[in-house]
Amino acid sequence: MKLNETLLLAGAASALIIWILEYQRTSFLDSYTYLMLCLGLLFTFQYVRNKRLQREKTVSPTIKQMATDPKKKKKR
Repeated sequence: MKLNETLLLAGAASALIIWILEYQRTSFLDSYTYLMLCLGLLFTFQYVRNKRLQREKTVSPTIKQMATDPKKKKKR
């Protein structure tokens, strides 16, 4: 997990905690902004993570190693 993904997830968790505390203190309509902030950060986290995974095209380590190592000549 990259730093920006960690920050998005931490922001979503903190917005959720703030929403719960505000919901207990006030009405749902007054704390609605924090709930939407939490959901927005979660959707952004998911988008960024899927974009990174698509870019990396998760390939097995064996295939990645075979592609990066120079071809070795076999002795016969």
